[in-house]
Amino acid sequence: MRFFSLPTKILLLTLALMLVLIVLVTSLSLQRLGDSFTEQQTLKRQQVEQHFTQYQLLLQNQQQSWFESFAELTGLQQQSGFSVFTQALQQRYDVLSLYLNIEALWVFTEDSPQAAFASSIFPTELASMVTQTQQEQRPQSRIYCATHCSNVVSLPVSDQNGNIAVLVSSQTLADVVIALGQALQSEVAIVRLDAAATTILSATGNLPALEQLALASWQNSNGAQFSLAEIPYFVYHIPLVQQQQQHFAILLLENISSYQAANNAFKWQLIALATLCFVLFALLTNMLTRRLTSRLLLICNALPMLAENKYRAFRDALPKSAGAMSDEVDQLYDAGQTLSRKLEQLQDNINTQTRELENMAMYDRLTGLANRNMLQYQLKKSIAALTESSALLGLLFLDMDQFKRVNDIRGHEQGDQLLIEASNRLRASLDKTDIICRFGGDEFIVVTEVADIDALTALANRLIAAFRQPMLLGDEEYQLNISIGISSTRNAQLKPDDLVRQADLAMYQAKGKGGNSLHFYSQQMFDDFQNRLALESDLKLALAQQQFTLHLQPKINLANRRLQGLEALLRWHSPARGMVSPDEFIAVLELAHLMIPVGYWVIEQSFRIMVQLQAAGFKDATLAINLSAAQLNDAKLPTFLDGLLQQHQLSAALFELELTESMLANNINETIKSMQRLKSRGFRLAIDDFGTGYSSLSYLRQMPVDTIKIDKSFVFGMLDNQADFDIITSTIAMVRKLGLEVVAEGVETQAQCKTLTQHQCDIGQGYLFSRPIPSDRLIEQLQANLHDNGQWR
Repeated sequence: MRFFSLPTKILLLTLALMLVLIVLVTSLSLQRLGDSFTEQQTLKRQQVEQHFTQYQLLLQNQQQSWFESFAELTGLQQQSGFSVFTQALQQRYDVLSLYLNIEALWVFTEDSPQAAFASSIFPTELASMVTQTQQEQRPQSRIYCATHCSNVVSLPVSDQNGNIAVLVSSQTLADVVIALGQALQSEVAIVRLDAAATTILSATGNLPALEQLALASWQNSNGAQFSLAEIPYFVYHIPLVQQQQQHFAILLLENISSYQAANNAFKWQLIALATLCFVLFALLTNMLTRRLTSRLLLICNALPMLAENKYRAFRDALPKSAGAMSDEVDQLYDAGQTLSRKLEQLQDNINTQTRELENMAMYDRLTGLANRNMLQYQLKKSIAALTESSALLGLLFLDMDQFKRVNDIRGHEQGDQLLIEASNRLRASLDKTDIICRFGGDEFIVVTEVADIDALTALANRLIAAFRQPMLLGDEEYQLNISIGISSTRNAQLKPDDLVRQADLAMYQAKGKGGNSLHFYSQQMFDDFQNRLALESDLKLALAQQQFTLHLQPKINLANRRLQGLEALLRWHSPARGMVSPDEFIAVLELAHLMIPVGYWVIEQSFRIMVQLQAAGFKDATLAINLSAAQLNDAKLPTFLDGLLQQHQLSAALFELELTESMLANNINETIKSMQRLKSRGFRLAIDDFGTGYSSLSYLRQMPVDTIKIDKSFVFGMLDNQADFDIITSTIAMVRKLGLEVVAEGVETQAQCKTLTQHQCDIGQGYLFSRPIPSDRLIEQLQANLHDNGQWR
């Protein structure tokens, strides 16, 4: 990038500003000169009009006065008729022409349309003027143009008998043109303009281009400027009269050379003054900025010393204060002094704290264990040192089971104390050569070198045993087991992140087994993970392409064998995979955060099915819909349900929303609030898979549920396993005592149905009664399985 010094920039800015100023001032001045010239020309035009009007009035008054005096001298009012008056006028005509400059004279009487006296042929265009004068009996005047323009005056005179005669006289305007030219010191002409040409009738001078000037001025009513014989003129016209498509006008031609000379002189004076001001201002600006820039350059040259930590040398290199003439550079000098001292002090503090910061960057502040940065550093070193004959490098990924519940219930402060206790147990259980890292949250990583896989298994079991002992914090006792994922390698090319990722994947497998266990990473596990990703992609496509369907499984009242309701079950027939089991894809929907959009699709389809059931006569049948944990706590769910109820005109009591017991164990307080919002709208609520959860019995009284569904795993073994039988019978007794309805899932044999009926189970659901029915065959299948008395076949 090209360098421009500060004086150069200021000078360029000054030049630009001065240039703009010159242009503005010049433009305004020229505009003012133009306006002044226009005003002068307008004034000149008004003067011409005034002078012409005065000359015209003077001619009219002169003719009227003379003819009136002549009528009195000849005694017209004592005569009968106008013959004596006409003869006297004819005798005096030469005198009139000589002294009054009268070019033509006519006398008209009332008794004859012909002129009683005519010095020349009377123009027919003036006949109306004679008639008007006779009728109005007052003088008339007008301008009439033919080969030249004249001022025509008509005067009424009367005899002894009151008869009226009209005396018409014509005077040329050539004298008026000459008088105007002399009065205004300009060239004046009377011109005629028609479609064929422009003709000069009279003029004060002989200008060869006057015809073209007349035409141009006629086209521009405000006048036009021309040069003739290198002399500038301004020409404009004053209309006189229009006769038979011909225009007659006075043309004024003014020499404006003196005006242009003065205008040009003013322009040069203005440019000279602006140039002088510009030069003086530029010199002054350069002089003022030179001192400023020299001091700024000293500061610029000294600034790199701050980057080199040469603070004392920086202060010595700064320009000295200007004293009484202090300016912004002096303020910059003071700021530089202060900055250098602050930076020097800060550098001293940084030097003393660098080791502490490095230590904090590599170790966890809460537990004192290594953090991720240290883990990456140590892993890179350990993996780089591996050989085929070296010891096995093992990595254990530990996660504390149920730790989140402690944080949610007891708070993060209590959780931090548990993490400190966990780190102490790890230190006590491992060798000093092992690397212990807090990976994040409640996750820990142990890196160790062992002889074989069995040693890793033994180490993992030792850690599980160490955490199996309860943790005591004050009076509180916590049982927090751990899940461990294990990966190992002798490959020096393996990336540290891959080794951690493998152990992380194995840890989730250990958690999937219920926790408090270990699991080794395998290639099959990676393949399963890849398959899960592919399944997740197919599920997104299935949702977009509407590949899901609903099947409905009837629920039968065991006491009277009547249809109690149905449960909506989601099914997926993939074009590539075929029919996919719900156990295979439901968990993937939850992990991929697709349960909410799929759940809303299920709810919407269920409402449409209920409309079909109502239309087919199944008025009392309810429809159970399974809700996921994410959908239950979705803020949009109540509004969505309200909209469907209003759209289909259905009662909320026709629907039963099923929640799994394991789902209720997480964030129980928020879950109960969500259930109460749904219950207040009239929906029935059911707990599905009862008996497989953790501690929901303690919250059962708080939950606004209507139905408890016993999981099918207990029903399958109830006749062969006494424990399952006891669980079912005690659950039925407890639930009925609470006033709730009991549903048994997975009923497949008559023996199971009979036993459940004997122990007063309300509703049965399973293959004994019906397999799930596709929604498009639901009404047909229901009608086929019901007797005439309404009992299920």
